[in-house]
Amino acid sequence: MEADAWFSPADEAAASRPEPPAPAADLGDLPELVVTWAGRLAGTRDALLYLVEPASRRLVARHGTGRFAAGAGGSVGWGEGLAGEVWRAGTALVADGAGWAAAELAVPLLHEGAVVGVLRVAAGQPGHAFGQVDVERLCGVGELAGAAIGNARGLAGDGEAAGPPWAADWLPPPEARLPDLRALFEQVPAVVYTEVLGSDGAWLYQSPQIREMLGYTPEENVAPGQWLTTVHPDDRDWVAAENERCDRTGDPWRAEYRVVTKDGRVVWVRDHAVLVPGSHGEPDCWQGFYIDVTDQKLAEAATREALRREREATVELRAVDTMKNTFLDAVSHELRTPLAAVIGIAKTLKRAGSSLPAEDTADLVHRLVNNADKLDRLLTDLLDLDRLSKGIVAPKLQPTDLAELVDRIAREWRQQSGRRLEVVAEPVVARVDPAKVERVVENLLANAGRHTTPDTPVWVKVARRDGAVLLTVEDAGPGVPAELQAELFEPFRRGPPGATAAPGAGIGLTLVARFAELHRGRAWVEDRPGGGSSFRVLLPDPAET
Repeated sequence: MEADAWFSPADEAAASRPEPPAPAADLGDLPELVVTWAGRLAGTRDALLYLVEPASRRLVARHGTGRFAAGAGGSVGWGEGLAGEVWRAGTALVADGAGWAAAELAVPLLHEGAVVGVLRVAAGQPGHAFGQVDVERLCGVGELAGAAIGNARGLAGDGEAAGPPWAADWLPPPEARLPDLRALFEQVPAVVYTEVLGSDGAWLYQSPQIREMLGYTPEENVAPGQWLTTVHPDDRDWVAAENERCDRTGDPWRAEYRVVTKDGRVVWVRDHAVLVPGSHGEPDCWQGFYIDVTDQKLAEAATREALRREREATVELRAVDTMKNTFLDAVSHELRTPLAAVIGIAKTLKRAGSSLPAEDTADLVHRLVNNADKLDRLLTDLLDLDRLSKGIVAPKLQPTDLAELVDRIAREWRQQSGRRLEVVAEPVVARVDPAKVERVVENLLANAGRHTTPDTPVWVKVARRDGAVLLTVEDAGPGVPAELQAELFEPFRRGPPGATAAPGAGIGLTLVARFAELHRGRAWVEDRPGGGSSFRVLLPDPAET
């Protein structure tokens, strides 16, 4: 065959066909393997491998496929033609083809920074062009092949390291044979594999790193379909669907998914592969690798969790800020009103002295005491709410006659409010904290008085219910809207405007709920049959065994 049958016209002037030099080393099947892989990755059957011949200072063609098959033995010099220019420049070059070649690509084979060969492919299909992806793929093969060839040629006949690449005796003796690229694949921190196209395709190769990463040997994971059974059950469906899609379309496979190792651990892998067309009757194959990205995924999960907590903290801070504003709005009125009365009455008494009639003095003192009591109750409620929120309040349980306790509170409420109140109480003795239960009943009655008119009937009831005590304060007032019933016991949440001028601070019902929880009980509100509201507190009181 003439020279232009295996060199492009661009190389004709530079190429010569001397007699092939005697091989300085037997490289085994490495040249054929490199050329075959290069052709598959570039999508062409026309590929040629040159190796640097130090003695003649020329690039000598060692193995070719397709139209380059007859090119073995030809050579080019430093900077001559496309291959010689790649040798000189040490970088990949793409060239427009001439003659039968539509496009050409050549990449250097590098070993420790030195060019030890050139890998060259050509495409004969009209309009074919080599892109960046092709360059990157071929450069990867060139790096692996260059390292393998350089390492082999760096061995002297007696096993000692030889001199630099230009030394005359840098090639190994004929008996020094080189293992194929698998030796290189088995040094990288990844599992390299080759799989026949198809969902039931056979695994042609898996590097032994699979044992360290997943606990399986390459032999244990080669059965058709075995790979998918190791995928985590939560990822298996979408991984299978994506695998089928890539098999059908030939798109590059890129996926991150979880795998269950042989000993039950869960490992995240990043899996990349490309579909390489078969040649000479060989099947199409997926060639790729996967790496362990578990640490990265754990870091990403930790970052997401930190962001979630930060968002939650932001929401909580906003809620606290809203609550603070609500608190200031509610408490400022509750504090200022009695405080203003106390200050005003005190100043009046100071100015008037003994000149006031006894009746006026007694009235002012009575009002002074009432407003001081309001301030005391509000401050007590605030302090109790703070202690309950911090969990530093413990109930002081003791047997208590609840009927007598409720009856006493009812009498005091009638005297202070001048309103009608009916007590329906069974004779119940229960282990409760009497001071806290007293506050519960007082706050419920205060809430009823605030949100009903003076002529509205109010009831307070005590009854035993299956190992618990049910306290109920009912009124025949306007009731609580359904949309507010679940929120009414939250701090500083106030109900609809009441019948009195004082709206309340929104603390009383919160304390009712917290005191109920302190007894391992609960508080709620529901509609009263016949109209109005029914506020209920259930306090557990199991029978002693």
